[in-house]
Amino acid sequence: MSDAPFELVDAKDSFVDSDWFHHCRETRTPFVVVRSGEHSADVLWDYITLPPECDAALQENLPALERDARAIFDRYAIPESYLRVKATLIGFDRLPFDRAKSAAADLYSLIAAYLPAAEAGGVAAAGAPPDRHTENDPRGDAPASTSLRLWVEAVSTPSAA
Repeated sequence: MSDAPFELVDAKDSFVDSDWFHHCRETRTPFVVVRSGEHSADVLWDYITLPPECDAALQENLPALERDARAIFDRYAIPESYLRVKATLIGFDRLPFDRAKSAAADLYSLIAAYLPAAEAGGVAAAGAPPDRHTENDPRGDAPASTSLRLWVEAVSTPSAA
């Protein structure tokens, strides 16, 4: 396994039963994957490796998590990219491959920052959301989000019986 906080997989390959998946499940850390296609890559975070104790924190902080995920997406997206956000999955779709790897590392740090302290203890980058874009950042300026597409799944709460 590499030192990167995500796994690179081909879009045709399954990634749920990988060494990275099992590592994330055992260490109770965010499961982030970069799926590379022929012309672009998708960055995916799935809550599946996190313990149930994390559910409440993620749900409670969903508006801030969505805002922070959107900020990461805006830094790396191009007009063809789009964002999917819900409490259990975040996807940055159709990013340029070189930007997808940086976006995946930032997304991992972001999710780790929202985990309860006991869970985040095993995550090196936990504690605060990633730094904002700086003038020394080699990525350059990303296009404004006004031309980008956003998909946000509505969150429904079960009614009490």
